[in-house]
Amino acid sequence: MKKLLKKIGLWIGLFVLGLILISFLLPSDVKVRRTVIVNAPMDRVFSQVNNLFHWEMWSPWKRMDPAMVMSFSNPSEGQGAFYKWESNNSRLGKGTMTLSRVVQNEEIVTALESEDWGKASARFTFAHKGEGIEVAWSMENKVGWLPWNKYFGLMMRGELKKQFDQGLKDLKFQAEKS
Repeated sequence: MKKLLKKIGLWIGLFVLGLILISFLLPSDVKVRRTVIVNAPMDRVFSQVNNLFHWEMWSPWKRMDPAMVMSFSNPSEGQGAFYKWESNNSRLGKGTMTLSRVVQNEEIVTALESEDWGKASARFTFAHKGEGIEVAWSMENKVGWLPWNKYFGLMMRGELKKQFDQGLKDLKFQAEKS
């Protein structure tokens, strides 16, 4: 029995050591970039992101918790506009999202401050692509060098891709139906 426990302990130790060694090969930041082509005028597409009231219609996080409470700044659009959210969903928590940089019909940069998840920044770019408008939603976030943070970053990257894809799909729907 003692030998068996030693072998099990050795294998568990080797497994953990392997995970730590593999983590050195993993990136210390999370990068996500997703795009969609929207068949609507540029100003209508841009407004979906620039006017924060529209976020309630396409935000993947509002979809995760339809009961999430969102309160908006006045004005609710343009550089400096923000919304605060509060959710009972532990994955969302509460925080503030601000439009920190707005270049009309070209780019919007958001600053996110979550009480549970810290700070992050995302970027929307808008460009004519054939008959439509390409909207790109990207985010970069440093996770650091700790092995468990790097593994968390991998999971976070996969989840963000799904959320961005859903948000862009809904943004497209809202812009095209108007």
